[in-house]
Amino acid sequence: MPISSENDQALPLATRLGDYRLDAIIGHGGFGITYRAFDTQLAKFVAIKEYFPVEFAVRRPDGHVAPRGARVADDFAWGRERFLDEARALARFRHAHIVPVLRYFEANDTAYTVMEFEDGRSVAQLLRTPNHRLQPDEVRRLAEGLLSGLHAVHAQGFLHRDIKPSNIIVRHDGVPVLIDFGAARQAMGGRTRTLTSILTPQYAPIEQYALDGKQGPWSDIYSTAAVLHHTIAGVPPPDAASRVGNDPYRPLSVTHSDRFDPALLAAVDRGLAFTPEQRPQTIEAWRPMFGAAIPLAEDAPTERLPAASSATPRLGAARRAGRDAGEAANPPSARRSRFRRRLPFLLLALAIFGIWKYQAQIRERLTGVPKIETQTAMPPSLAVALPKETPPPAVAPDKPAPDKSTPDKAAANPAPTPASPPQAAPDTSARKALTDQAQRAATEARTLFDRADEASKGARSMLGEARIVAARAARPDLENAERLSYDGGASYIGQVVDGKRQGLGVAELGNGERQAGDWDADRLNGLGTVRLSDDTRYAGQWRDGQSTGLGVRERPGIERSEGNFVAGRLEGPGVRRTLTDPNVVQSGEFQSDQLDGPGVEAIGDRERYAGGFRNGRRQGYGQVTSADGTVRAGLWEDGKLVDSTP
Repeated sequence: MPISSENDQALPLATRLGDYRLDAIIGHGGFGITYRAFDTQLAKFVAIKEYFPVEFAVRRPDGHVAPRGARVADDFAWGRERFLDEARALARFRHAHIVPVLRYFEANDTAYTVMEFEDGRSVAQLLRTPNHRLQPDEVRRLAEGLLSGLHAVHAQGFLHRDIKPSNIIVRHDGVPVLIDFGAARQAMGGRTRTLTSILTPQYAPIEQYALDGKQGPWSDIYSTAAVLHHTIAGVPPPDAASRVGNDPYRPLSVTHSDRFDPALLAAVDRGLAFTPEQRPQTIEAWRPMFGAAIPLAEDAPTERLPAASSATPRLGAARRAGRDAGEAANPPSARRSRFRRRLPFLLLALAIFGIWKYQAQIRERLTGVPKIETQTAMPPSLAVALPKETPPPAVAPDKPAPDKSTPDKAAANPAPTPASPPQAAPDTSARKALTDQAQRAATEARTLFDRADEASKGARSMLGEARIVAARAARPDLENAERLSYDGGASYIGQVVDGKRQGLGVAELGNGERQAGDWDADRLNGLGTVRLSDDTRYAGQWRDGQSTGLGVRERPGIERSEGNFVAGRLEGPGVRRTLTDPNVVQSGEFQSDQLDGPGVEAIGDRERYAGGFRNGRRQGYGQVTSADGTVRAGLWEDGKLVDSTP
C-alpha cells in the first residue's frame, strides 16, 4: 500500500474506511493524524482522527498500525482504549462551540473518531494576517464562545487540556468551535514517559509541565487566556517555564488599555496568573470578571446549530434556540411536501395571467384581424427614448448642392486629427511574464510555508516533551542515580549502566554547558535539552550526542529556530524568526541554517514576501504584499530588487 507524500506515516489518500473515503490530511501531531474524508452514504465531508502515537507506533506496509516493540505494546493498547473513552465522552456533547463527534470505530488495529467537518479557518490562520491580531469585537465574541463551550465541558467533568489557536475553528458563520481534545494524551502521559506530547509551549500552564501536576478548570482557563492574549497583542505570552523566578509577563491592562475594554484585559491577565491558586478556579468565577464585555447570559444550548455561508469568516455569536426551534418545527421534508401540493394552483394562476396579458395577440392569431391600438402616453417611468429621424442638412443658397456622382475628396482624404504627444508604450509582454513567474514562485513558496508550519508545530511539541524529560532527569529523587566526575570539572548525575550514562541524567561541563535528558551509550539519545556557554539553548530530539530531529533552538532575545535539525543545524522545513525589532520570520526549506529555495519572509507588520531564496536572501522571482494589501511582483538578486511591476 503506498504511503501519502504529505506524511510518511499517514494512510494514502483515496483509502476507504468503511463508508468513508480519505481525501486530504488536515493535521497531524504526536498523538494522531486527522484526515478530511467523504461520507459516501450521506454525501458530506467529515473529519476523521486516527489514533497514532508517533513515538511508539509504526505503520506497516498493509496500512495497519502496530507498536514499535513488545515493551510498549501494553501502553499502545491502553492508550487506544483511552482514545475511545474520550470519543465516547465527546459524543454526548451537542453544543454550538464544541465539535460534534458523530461516531467512533476500530480498524487497521487502531481506533478512529469521526467528527463534523468544521468548514472555516482556525484562529491560528486568522492570526497570520498582516496585523497578527483580531479586532476588539472579534476578541470579545471569541472569548464568549470559548467560555460557553468550556463551561459545558467542565460541567461534565472533563478538561480540554490542549487549547491553542490551531484547535479553535471559526466557522464561516463566525462561530468559534473547540476541536482536538487532549484527555487521552494526558492519560497516556500519566502512564508512561514515552508519550509526552501533551502540551504546547506558550499556551500550557506550569502545572502541565509536570505529569503529576494537579490540573483542573483553572488549567483550561490559563490556556484560553493565552489564546486571547495572542489575539489581542499579536503574540502569545511567555512560556510558563520561562516565568519561573523573574516573570517577564507584562499585563495587557498596561500595554493595551487604549484599544480594549479594561475589564476584558484585566480578566485575561487574571486568567494568566502563573500559579494555579491565583487564577479563577471555574468558568463561573471567571466570567463576571469580563464585566460588560461578556454579559452574564445563558450558555448556548447543547445542540447542533445550522451553519451559514459567508466569504470571509468573522467571529460572531452562535444563533440561539429560537431559529433552531423553527427549523425543527418546519423541517425541509415538510416544506417540500407543501410545495408539491401547491404547485398545480401556481401553474393555473400563471396560465390565467398569461391569457389576460396576451389576449390581443391570441385574438389576432385566432381571427386574423389585428387589434387597432390607440396612441396613449406612457408614464415617464416606462417611456423609452427612441431615436428621432434626422432631416437632411439644408444647402446654402449661394453654394451648389454637392454632386453625389463624384466622390467627396474631403471625405476620401479627411484632415488628420491632431494626435496626443507620443508616449513610450510599456513592454506589456515583459511585465506579464514577470508577473506570471512571480506568481508561480509565490504559489510554490506558500506550499512550502504550510510544510514549514507543520514542522514548526511538531518542533514546538517536541520542545515541550524534551523539557518534561529534562525536568524528570533533574529530579533529586531520580531512581538509581549515580554521580560521575570527569577531567576539567565536568560531572554527571543520573542513571548509569556499566559505567556509562544510560537513562535519565544531567551533565554539567566545565565551560558552563548543561545537558539534560535521555542518555544511551554515554550520549544524549532521544529527548533532551542543552544550554551552551553563550546561553544558546536547544530542546528536542537527539541522536548520538547531537541535536538531530525536531526541536527548537533559541538565543534568548535574539533568534529562535523551529523545525528539523541535523547535527545542530536547521535542515529541511522549518521557521526562523528574529526576536529583535522589527521581527523577521522566514519559513520554508532550510539548508545549513539558511533558507534556500521557495519560502516566505515576513518583516514585522510592514510586508510579506513569498518567492525564492538563496543563502537566506531573496533570490529569483517573488511577490511582496505590503501592509495595505498591495501586491507587487519582482525579481531579486542577492537580496536586492532588480525589477518589479509598478
